[in-house]
Amino acid sequence: MKIQSVIASLLVVITTLLSCDDNDSFTTSSNNLLTLSKEALSLDTVFSKVPSASKMFKVYNYSGDGIRIQSVRQEKGAAKSGFRVNVNGMFINPEENDAISTPIELRDGDSLRVWVEMTSPRENGKTEPQKVEESIVFNLESGRQQVVKLSAWTWDADTLQNHYIAEDTVIDNEGKRPLVVYGKLTVAPEATMTVKAGSIIYFHQDGELDVKGRLVVSGDKDNLVTMRCDRLDSLLQLSYDEIPGKWQGVTLSEESHDNAISYLDLHGADYGIKCLSAADGSAPTVTKLSMDHSTVINVLGDALSAVASKVVIDNCLLANASGYCLNVTGGDVDVNSSTLASFYGYTASRKYALRMTDVNGNVNGNGNEGEAAQLPIKFRMRNTIVTGYADDQVYWYPYDSQADPDILIQHSYLRTVKPEDEYSKKLLQDNLYDADAADDYQGRGLFTYVNDDGTSFEYDFTPRDGAPVIGAADPATSSADDINGTARKSTPDMGCYESGNVNDND
Repeated sequence: MKIQSVIASLLVVITTLLSCDDNDSFTTSSNNLLTLSKEALSLDTVFSKVPSASKMFKVYNYSGDGIRIQSVRQEKGAAKSGFRVNVNGMFINPEENDAISTPIELRDGDSLRVWVEMTSPRENGKTEPQKVEESIVFNLESGRQQVVKLSAWTWDADTLQNHYIAEDTVIDNEGKRPLVVYGKLTVAPEATMTVKAGSIIYFHQDGELDVKGRLVVSGDKDNLVTMRCDRLDSLLQLSYDEIPGKWQGVTLSEESHDNAISYLDLHGADYGIKCLSAADGSAPTVTKLSMDHSTVINVLGDALSAVASKVVIDNCLLANASGYCLNVTGGDVDVNSSTLASFYGYTASRKYALRMTDVNGNVNGNGNEGEAAQLPIKFRMRNTIVTGYADDQVYWYPYDSQADPDILIQHSYLRTVKPEDEYSKKLLQDNLYDADAADDYQGRGLFTYVNDDGTSFEYDFTPRDGAPVIGAADPATSSADDINGTARKSTPDMGCYESGNVNDND
């Protein structure tokens, strides 16, 4: 019994000691301060009235004793600054003097998270982004204050929500307020939408351009037209607008024709440009799309797809698509001095740089399955680079493998097997082949810069020194300039970019 009494007494003593642990004591000493993971937090540029992404910082107590935070407040307040602050699950309430007045106990060694986001409550009336600042003030029981400075840039924008363009419209916003599209921007059958040089159209996640009438993109070599997502922030080292799938893409609908695109930069979409056709299976006679000096890159689907359409592509870069860089189903397609590069780095299930077929189960291109039909195809490609990760980047799927298709690829650099049979030799003539070239691993044998380390997947598709495409194009059929509007050499390069000095007489 005596031993049991001693044990019981010891348990009482231990319990008492634990209840008086220093971790449960709180100091009012002004020497004990919080440790802030950030003393200044900057959010990215956001459009006025559009919420930013959230950012977080942590508040630690390494002071050696417990600290009571009597209140946390915003200096200017959410209504004025637009910043919203959440401290460990509690929002700073604008209706309670922009403060959390309930004391927060932070024991020694503990931490709490603070989340910050921002929506500019009003337009600032300026054409350039404007800086907005705020402060989070931690009032300690000791009377000391600790402050985290907040800042962001807000940018006034014009917005279109499921907008229908019923008459001819010109978009010219270089140096003006940006344009942000929510939902579907539709160009009526009788209307033309013209986008002037230097204009930028930002698309929200659900944003898309559906052209039933006519699209004219009139950029120039000094002022591209840009179509991209409306996220202005970054994910680690990646700018969000470089990440595929951040907006929908551009559709040239069945009734649309005579679309002309020059000097366009389209990137980060779910798909690039879709050319749909209302053809009944006959060869197209009216040009659906003429595109030059343009880039379609970093998309989830096809960079450019055409169904029973007449399409002309000159000096264009179609690259880094999870689908095909160029997907041709029937129609009449002409490609010259361009680069098709399948180096999509976000998945290993990417398709190929070039797909051609005269087989179509849905002639209207509306996505409905149907009985396979044969569409007349005429395909011409000259002075073009077709390459990618896989060993074979040229895909031909015929309706009748015994028929001779109207396909001819000449004076181009192809990552495919050099033709040995007569059938393939008729399709592929006077080309260079790199299917077995070890030095072309992931484009390193061709291009100036390749960054495929998982941080940015950036490429400079200009031919590198010593690349076999340099001086290998046909001078008689090559484009006079390159994608940048730079004059080509007298012995021009294959692909959309010209290397080295120009205007020489070699």
